[in-house]
Amino acid sequence: MRPPTTPLAGAAAATVLLLAGGLPSTITTAAAAAGTTAAEIMRCKEIVVDGHKYDFGELGGPHTVVTNEYDPPAYYNYTYTLDICAPLKRKGDVKKEEQCGGDARVCRLKHHYSPSDKKSTFETATTLAGGSSFHYEATKLDSSSDHKDGGVKLTFSGYKHQGRQQKVVINFVCNKTLTGTEGEVESGEDIQYEKPKLLLATRDDNDKKKEEEGDDGYPETQVLKNETATALLWNGYKRVGDDVDQLELTWNTKFACLDASGGDKDKPKDGDDKDKPKDGEKDKPKDGDKDGGGNKGGNGEEDINKSWGFFTWLVVLLFLGIAAYLIFGSWLNYNRYGARGWDLLPHGDTIRDIPYLLKDWTRRVLNTVQSSGSRGGYSAV
Repeated sequence: MRPPTTPLAGAAAATVLLLAGGLPSTITTAAAAAGTTAAEIMRCKEIVVDGHKYDFGELGGPHTVVTNEYDPPAYYNYTYTLDICAPLKRKGDVKKEEQCGGDARVCRLKHHYSPSDKKSTFETATTLAGGSSFHYEATKLDSSSDHKDGGVKLTFSGYKHQGRQQKVVINFVCNKTLTGTEGEVESGEDIQYEKPKLLLATRDDNDKKKEEEGDDGYPETQVLKNETATALLWNGYKRVGDDVDQLELTWNTKFACLDASGGDKDKPKDGDDKDKPKDGEKDKPKDGDKDGGGNKGGNGEEDINKSWGFFTWLVVLLFLGIAAYLIFGSWLNYNRYGARGWDLLPHGDTIRDIPYLLKDWTRRVLNTVQSSGSRGGYSAV
């Protein structure tokens, strides 16, 4: 049964949609975002740590780590999916309850595996990072000799699951031979499960030692591809406090190196005068920089994208003012006069007459233009 709606709600919604349809998408998006709590914005192409800018844009998109666990007599597999640049996208061919929320950045799926029919059954989906309370922190890895070429520690926090804080720590380690996408296992459904065997030391009736095979479980362990090196490694998902669960990953990639593109690579080294301006050329604008302001490419695109202009803000404020006036006027007419339909809108008669007024005005203009071209005075007899 559909819930009842009041004429006021319908008129208000129609008014906002009518106005929004005629405005640019950037303006309507800004107006809609004003009513929600925005998550902290992280630009993965501009991660600045200790004055050095790291570009992890090539690592954007979903990446997966698969683990399995044997807890006798049950088998489990876990699929961790993360996107450091944007929230994960929902899959249309997967049930909604078998996925994390639409704003999740790190998701953990748990499946139960049955050795008898060799099928995995979904159990839980847990969001580990994302949502409106998303927060991140980028710091430098420890200064040990292993990380002398660079490295970033990226921490996601702010999300709660069943009253417990979730925390994700990703250690980006410099590895000049790996891009960061090598050795990923796409799904946990193709994992070959093998019951581990444990040799138990026992004694027979003659007090002689002998060994028997027994079952023993194993903790959660990452599934690795043997033929290739694995860039994204699972370090563990465990409790680190009274109310905190932490997932820790290690990501080996060349983009975590200090000499990777986008960082200090473009800075001139000591004694390198190749790019230094000569005498008399310091104040000259570069090629393509007409205003001499130093904008890249000379087109000012970066400054335009950083902030809105005066007219954009004027249109936004005008749109919000008109919408507020119509909604408040509709509410007032509904409560004071019991108006319905078009009568809800303030000055409804005038609004309904606008098409006819425009038609009459257009006709007058056309008649004036046509009559001005005709010859004045008397007609010839």
